[in-house]
Amino acid sequence: MTRLYATRLSGRNGSATAYELLEYIYALEYSGQMPDIKKTPAGKPYFPDRLDIHFSLSHSKSHVLCALSDMAIGVDIETARQVSDRALSFFSTAQERELFDPLDLWVLKESYIKLLGGTLPMVKTLHFSMAKGEIIPPDSRGISRLYRIDNCPAAASTYADHLPESIELL
Repeated sequence: MTRLYATRLSGRNGSATAYELLEYIYALEYSGQMPDIKKTPAGKPYFPDRLDIHFSLSHSKSHVLCALSDMAIGVDIETARQVSDRALSFFSTAQERELFDPLDLWVLKESYIKLLGGTLPMVKTLHFSMAKGEIIPPDSRGISRLYRIDNCPAAASTYADHLPESIELL
């Protein structure tokens, strides 16, 4: 079971809203109070009392994205913005720049890092490609998908198994 949910931010604190959305979704899916959250040394949040339930959170200036799953998952969402040539050359290869929109590539890489529980410097070493219209992640630890929701230009998830076709907007 993997579910993706998003909501508009409406000027509220993105991080706090992400955790509120997680708590709401947890209650919907598991009919109970959300367990305490801890973080790994790399900063990946998890439920120490429910290791069978995985989640990932992201927020942009306009939206919050939350995934709840029975396997490790990573998500990222971004609001429309210009990506400088300097930043683009830092986190992407020439081939990636030919295949992907800059924001799409960024959310793919961020979602992959969140799947692994890695850190942001990994963004330089992860390389995505395309084959027959399918996104090919850096290795076989996950599959990746891009989403468009509610005028938000870039959202992605990376998961070890089947990914939902869409994000439910709450």
